[in-house]
Amino acid sequence: MESLIRVELKDGSICRMAQRAFDLFLAQDKIARFERSEGWVVVGRDRLRDMAKPNTYTGRERRWPG
Repeated sequence: MESLIRVELKDGSICRMAQRAFDLFLAQDKIARFERSEGWVVVGRDRLRDMAKPNTYTGRERRWPG
């Protein structure tokens, strides 16, 4: 099951959304802030990843023994 990201939209509502929805809402500038394990990230103030760069890891998988 995909983990859901807790977000606060610019209209003040708080919800959880899947990564694809999150990326879409973020690109449409509808998210005010979202929660990471370290705490809340404020869009426009805190550093975000570059949405134009692919988020693909090309190194060896180390999470699972194999």
